[in-house]
Order: sequence, then structure tokens, then C-alpha cells
Amino acid sequence: MHKLCIPALTLVLLAPGLASAADPPGASASASASVTATVKISDQDALNDDILAVIDLPLAAADAREAGVEETELKAALDTTREAGLPASEATEVVAVEAEQTRTRGAKKGFGQWVRQQIAAGLRGKKLADKIKVRKEETKELDAKQVEDLNAKLAKQAESNRAWRQKWIEKRKELIAGGKKPVIGHKDRHDKLSAKIDRREDKLDARQAETDARLKEIEAKLATATDAEKTRLEAEKARLEKQQGKLEKREDRLEKLEDRLTKADDKKGGPIPRPGIPDKGGDIKADIKAKHHDKADKKAADKKPADGSSAQ
Repeated sequence: MHKLCIPALTLVLLAPGLASAADPPGASASASASVTATVKISDQDALNDDILAVIDLPLAAADAREAGVEETELKAALDTTREAGLPASEATEVVAVEAEQTRTRGAKKGFGQWVRQQIAAGLRGKKLADKIKVRKEETKELDAKQVEDLNAKLAKQAESNRAWRQKWIEKRKELIAGGKKPVIGHKDRHDKLSAKIDRREDKLDARQAETDARLKEIEAKLATATDAEKTRLEAEKARLEKQQGKLEKREDRLEKLEDRLTKADDKKGGPIPRPGIPDKGGDIKADIKAKHHDKADKKAADKKPADGSSAQ
């Protein structure tokens, strides 16, 4: 199966939960007053907008699988970010950096548990990403007592993370109300991941065109083939039709992934209500949608029979 294609069940379980984990109902009540009082948020942090990183979580997870990160390790790391009250954007950062490192130095066992240990120790964001880059050793398994202690430590850290998020929301609203503009981030990574999906689709389109042409050629030969030739040609035809079915399934999966890319920022119930975020060159979210919907429209037009007859 194409590794870039994301199992639908995995996405249903992981992505929506991560997108909302940063701001669970009653998040402000769960953080103690003493913890909240010590949280400091800079203007820059409050104005950094992570919408593209949130949208990119399923793409980054798919890319990590393709790079060689084991599914169990990936799920463990994503589960930890959710439990720790980190936003989906930070989960994206974790898996995206691990994908890059896995391609460079190979997969290392224990990534999920290692992430849990780092987040429980208070690392997140850029500091956690930087530490992933220098990780050299595989992580040993913990015994039952160590797991219990780690879980308790993570639960305590989650309280601080949610207090930070609550302060972040308050500071952000205050700055925006005062006329400040959010600064959208992670556009370079978003563009690279989007381009990767496009390249996969282009390759699939080329293979489908090649398969279709070969099937037409075989159909033409079957009309005048001898009995011996018909047996060989029919076997080849069956093989190509099976291959064609697999290619169509892969394309369907990529199109579903592309739909997630364009629709994720429209889903309600995300971390916080977001104001319109204009980019220097226009509305970046509108640009994303236009790009991918144009591609979808082109695919639909390509599949439409030229003579007006119904599609087979």
C-alpha cells in the first residue's frame, strides 16, 4: 500500500482529537490559579498563527510513515501530545522533524516513549524539535513503576501546558482587539507537503494513462489473435485491470487526503475561533483551496467521456 496514504481510521482517531486537545472544555478550570499566574506569553507567541501546521498534521503523519517511522511509535507520540494538552500544530512539528531525521539517520526504536519523556520534562515547540534533531540513542523500555511515574509527571505537565494555552488565548484576543495582526507560520513546510501530494498524484496519473493505453492495445489484438495468443493476451489484460484497480484506489486515498488539506481549517470545534488572516499576497487559505479545487476540477474533466456517453 502506498505509504503516503493515511489509514482513515487512524486519522479519525488521531487528528480530530489532537486538533481540539489544546482547548478541552473547562481547560481554564483544570489549571490551578497558581500555575496560570506564573505563565508569561510574549506578543510574538500570541500573534503566531498555526493554522497551516494544524492542517498539515495528517500530511506530516503520512510523510513520517513514508520515511520509515513505525505506526506504533507515531501513534504513541501523537497520543502523548494529546494527553499533554499540546495543540495539533506542535504534534505536526514533532512528527515532521522525526520524519526528516529518520530519512537522515534511519528509524530509532522508542520514539513514542522518548517523546513522552521529553514532554513530561517540560519540552515543547522549538526546544523539543531541536532535541529530536540531536537524538542519537534508542530508548529503552520502562518497567511498570517507571511508566506510572512518567504518567504522573506528564499529567502534571499537561496542567501547565493548558494554563499556557489559556493565557495564549487571552493574550491573543487582547492584541487582536488592539489592532495587531496574526502572523501565519509554517508556509514553507505546508507548500512542500502539498507539493509531495501533487507529485504522487501526477505519477499515478501517468501510470494510469500508460495502463489504459496498454489495455486498448490488447483489446485491439484480441480481435484477430489466435487461440494461443488469446490466452496470453487475456492473462495480460487481467493483470493490467487488477493494476488499474489498485491505482484507482491509491488515487482515491490521495484525493481524500487532499480534501482534508483543504477542508481542515473549515471544521468547527477547533482550538479557538480564528479571525480572517490575510497574507501579504492575499488570503492564504483561499489560495490553498483554489489550488487544490482547481486540480480536482481538472481531474473530473479528464475523467469525463469526450463523446458525452456515460462513464464506464
